[in-house]
Amino acid sequence: MGIENSPQIVMIKDTLREVFMAILNTVTGAFVSFYDWLREVPIPATPTMLRLFSNNKANMILFFVVVGYVLYINIRSYVLFAMDKHYAERGTERIPERTLFTHMWRGGATGAALGMILKRHKTQHKNFVIIGTILVAIQMLLFSFAFGFLGFWTFL
Repeated sequence: MGIENSPQIVMIKDTLREVFMAILNTVTGAFVSFYDWLREVPIPATPTMLRLFSNNKANMILFFVVVGYVLYINIRSYVLFAMDKHYAERGTERIPERTLFTHMWRGGATGAALGMILKRHKTQHKNFVIIGTILVAIQMLLFSFAFGFLGFWTFL
């Protein structure tokens, strides 16, 4: 008779099995309850139907300010990446990576990504590729929600 089949080990295995089954049943029950509750929650209006202000003119002005900022920061990011590539090819003073990252974080990740792809610049730097990809996804979501809440589709 090996140690794995001793009565104490068998009792410990059975106790652990019961504890894990109890935990599993509790977690399963919690997810089922949450799913049932979630099915009963009413679906809100889509974000494109919402307005931030009841005043259409104020809403439109705020919308164009946001669009202007997004375009400005993305064009500026693209230009900075293109200039840094040009400086790198000439061997002159470069734009600091901190400046490039700052523009990416401030909303210019899409422009920076275009600069990286079209100019083939900083594509070997994992920090730029990984952080840039994540920021593009996050900023696309944030901008789409911002444009939706400002009533973008109602202007068309």
